[in-house]
Amino acid sequence: MKKIKPVYSPQDIPLGLSMAMAQNVLAFDVFNKLSPVQKQQLIRDSHNAHSVHEMQQLVDDMTNAQQLSRSQFL
Repeated sequence: MKKIKPVYSPQDIPLGLSMAMAQNVLAFDVFNKLSPVQKQQLIRDSHNAHSVHEMQQLVDDMTNAQQLSRSQFL
C-alpha cells in the first residue's frame, strides 16, 4: 500500500509560524522543500517558541540551514 504524503495548507501551519515566515523571503520556499518529517518537527518546535523573537529565530535557522546545505554542494 502506497503512503500518501501529507499536504500542508496554510490552515495547518500555526499563525505565529506563518507570520514569522512571511518576514523571511525564502522561508515559504524552504518550508515547501522540507520532508514531511522535517515540516512536522518545525511545527512542533514552533509550539515551544515563547516570543516573536524566538519564532523568527526558528524560521531564520531553518532558512540558514537550507542555504548552508545547498552551498556545500556548489
